[in-house]
Amino acid sequence: MAQVKVTRKELLDMRVGTTRVFNLTEKTKLQSVASTLTQLKNLGLGEWSHGKDIKNVAISVKRIK
Repeated sequence: MAQVKVTRKELLDMRVGTTRVFNLTEKTKLQSVASTLTQLKNLGLGEWSHGKDIKNVAISVKRIK
């Protein structure tokens, strides 16, 4: 099921080493998630890697630290 947005709480609640796939409703939200990941990293709250699937409007997020 697609969701409208990915919250900071969802990202911060991820355990290190886990990967989640978020299916979103809008392609523009993919960049929003990537920006949020960068903001959280800059605040020293963790590190994530991500991969965007524009065709399926999904983003895979892995918590690194």
